Amino acid sequence: MSRTPSYDAKIKVILDATQPGERVCSLLGDKWVLTQEEIDWCRRLNVPPSSYSQRTRWVLMAHYTTGYQFWWNKHFETGVPVLSFHHPTSGVRVLPDAEWFNKDFSDISLEVDPAQSLFPQLRELQKKIPMIATSTIVPAVNSISLVSMGDQNCYFTLACKAKNAYYSVLLIDGEECADMITVNKSNQCWNMLHCDRMYRCLVARESFDCVDSAFLFDCRDCEYCFGATNKRRRKYLWWNEQLSKEEWEKRRVSVDLSSRRVLEEQFAKFENLLQTETIWPENFNEKAIDSTGEYLTDCTNCRECFTLTEHSTDNYRCAYGHNTHGCFDCFGPFNATECYMSMTAANSTRLVGCWRTIGSDTCEYCITCYNCKNCFGCVGLQHKEFHIFNKPYSPGEYWRRVDELKCAMLERGEYGRFFLLSMATTYAPHGGSMLYCGASLEEMKKLGANMLEQCSDGACGVETAGAAMKSPDEIPDKLDEVTDEWTRTPIFDTKANRKFAFLPAELELYRKLRLAPPKEHFISRVIELFRTMQGCGFEKRVCVACSAEVTISFNAKYPDRKVYCKKCYLEYLEKNG
Repeated sequence: MSRTPSYDAKIKVILDATQPGERVCSLLGDKWVLTQEEIDWCRRLNVPPSSYSQRTRWVLMAHYTTGYQFWWNKHFETGVPVLSFHHPTSGVRVLPDAEWFNKDFSDISLEVDPAQSLFPQLRELQKKIPMIATSTIVPAVNSISLVSMGDQNCYFTLACKAKNAYYSVLLIDGEECADMITVNKSNQCWNMLHCDRMYRCLVARESFDCVDSAFLFDCRDCEYCFGATNKRRRKYLWWNEQLSKEEWEKRRVSVDLSSRRVLEEQFAKFENLLQTETIWPENFNEKAIDSTGEYLTDCTNCRECFTLTEHSTDNYRCAYGHNTHGCFDCFGPFNATECYMSMTAANSTRLVGCWRTIGSDTCEYCITCYNCKNCFGCVGLQHKEFHIFNKPYSPGEYWRRVDELKCAMLERGEYGRFFLLSMATTYAPHGGSMLYCGASLEEMKKLGANMLEQCSDGACGVETAGAAMKSPDEIPDKLDEVTDEWTRTPIFDTKANRKFAFLPAELELYRKLRLAPPKEHFISRVIELFRTMQGCGFEKRVCVACSAEVTISFNAKYPDRKVYCKKCYLEYLEKNG
């Protein structure tokens, strides 16, 4: 028996009349194709077809991710600074995680008016309730970390489980590493992207099980290689040239990466190699059965998805999830089932239009709710059921009102859409829309994102009057000339418009790696590393070898790279790897 009969009747009429074909995105104006497969998914989850292109939908949801940002927000009650990924100028205040979970915000509610747009009313409720500051999963020890999964002695890490690590995102079981994105089980490494089980490696992309190497791309089981691409089980390569052990060691000694000038020269050579000569596969999927997309691992029947892992099955156009089943148009579905148009739908089922709603069932348009069931338009609730805008109802009255709300939203074209970007807490240049989806600032403005000032409202910390700061150009070129005195010296990066300083343990790591300390702010470095990653969005290309059409992820850093289809790529590896 339907609990929302009026809505179900209206949505059936809409879906019955919907035909596949080319569309124009109502927000950004780009052309896209509404497929029969998407219409079938809309029927399956009982939602209307979107008037937005797939890219626009991902851009909207990605803006609500943590991105890579660290701000001083303010305690909701006392006003004291609290570190968070929520920018203070966004209009929300925060509470430390432990304090937030000890609160009950159900006494803060609004009476929703079905005749008015839902989102401005929800924004009014959102501003009355604090956000959780860091979304800690496992408490960190002696660390500055957000979304910690158990960091120890880590600084400015995001969603990591690491030891003695710095400036990293999704570094799992890593130790003594810096500048890492999506890296597992690696030790004494720097500047790596999408790598596993690496030891004493510098500057690597898409590589596994390598030791004592530098400047690697898509290498497996390699050691003592300097400048190697598309290689398997190789030793003593020098920019893909095979050398003897003696000659390799002679050349390696001659290239002193503890000089920033030398490091930058080699880095530029590597980037040019990736852009002009290296062969890229159409995707980096592994064990992806009947699936299409990028960075899919152990997935079955996942269509047009991006970065799904851990036995995810039967998903359509979902990104950054694991162990996800039957979800459609979600960003960050973790252990989620049958969710739609939701961001960070974790351990949940049947969510629609939710943001950071965890352990919940059959909730719609909820923000930061935990362990809730049958809630609509709620903010900051825990262990609640049958609430609308944080107000409790009897089950019968709840479903009557939800039916009325969904019908009104459907008639206005609101139902099935994600939140307005003006409700996000993100500083756009450091947020997921630009990092993951390659959105431009102009597009973010067009979509209605708040153009926040980076360091407004104390977001970058209190300025110390009269504090002497160095220029990055004053940092010595040679590692051995960067004395411990630099760990007590603030440095102002004019390009990033932010100050930074070397941490003592960080400087010790550079000494261990014999690596010149960077002169850019760490946020700028991480953002640049994101630009080298395959992006969350697809485009058509032609295989350079056989001219077959392939679908690839865009890459902001290497837009004109040479791409082979999987068949040609495997043949290339057989001959050259």
